[in-house]
Amino acid sequence: MQRTSGLNTVLDPERLQQGDRTNGYEIELAEAVNVSIDNRGLPSLRNGSSQVAAGEYHSLFCGGGVCFAILEGVSSAAIVKIDTDFTMSVVRSGLSKGLRMGFAQTNTDTFYSNSVQNGFIRNGVSYPWPVQTYRGPDADVDFATSVPVANHIAFLQGGKCVISVGQHLFINHEPFKYGLFAPALGFIGFESDVSMICPAKSGFFVSDQRQTWFFRKVDGGWYRYRQEIVDAAPVIEWSLAQEKVLLRDIGYDLPGFGRVWRSSEGICVGTDDGLVFNRTKDKVRLPNIYSRGACLIKDDTVISTVE
Repeated sequence: MQRTSGLNTVLDPERLQQGDRTNGYEIELAEAVNVSIDNRGLPSLRNGSSQVAAGEYHSLFCGGGVCFAILEGVSSAAIVKIDTDFTMSVVRSGLSKGLRMGFAQTNTDTFYSNSVQNGFIRNGVSYPWPVQTYRGPDADVDFATSVPVANHIAFLQGGKCVISVGQHLFINHEPFKYGLFAPALGFIGFESDVSMICPAKSGFFVSDQRQTWFFRKVDGGWYRYRQEIVDAAPVIEWSLAQEKVLLRDIGYDLPGFGRVWRSSEGICVGTDDGLVFNRTKDKVRLPNIYSRGACLIKDDTVISTVE
């Protein structure tokens, strides 16, 4: 069987490698449909699929073995919990139709928000997102009486919650008080809507519709970050994989973990220290027509889709 190094959509098909001694007789593919390629470069047809439930599902999330998705109904949507045997139970119904749901997990609680409704799930039961009271020294600060309803959610080390509302980022006011926000203290603004918030050890990544930044934590206060452009390409919304990957397992001589997402120019890995590596830029490019996607990591394989 002929070995292959995979897709190459950058070069004209006539210039693709056809296999010789210089490259180990590997060929490059201009197109591959329902094909898997193993670590030895051998292609095979993908396994088939079988339907486990009928309906219109989206916004699949799995964290710590607990899985949720959104099921669209006739006039509303619902959050459903998916068990390991693929049985499903409704966690919350009556949600607005057609809205992608942002999920994020901290400890055993899964917080969710779709820009209209929000809340959190504990032990399979949905609760309102808590609104907490400030109990510190006297402060001339107006705290929100309700949590801003977000598009994206991320939890950082030290009990910090970062949420996006359209073009704006907000950070909770005190450690582990995920319902204590003070929008009057300000926000981080972008030129277009935020498409990703990704936590990392040294800070967090953020992308809007134009480019990607890293917010590096610096000394001097709860809200103090240094904003650095780390990729001129934006992240395709909802493409952040929930799983982490050891950097050494994917060929980088670096400590720590990486997070994976799909940008407009390829599959990217973001490190704990704020570096971004594009794994596929030189070989696979997407047409500029895709605005949403998904990534997941299975063993040593990244599975990426776009829509």
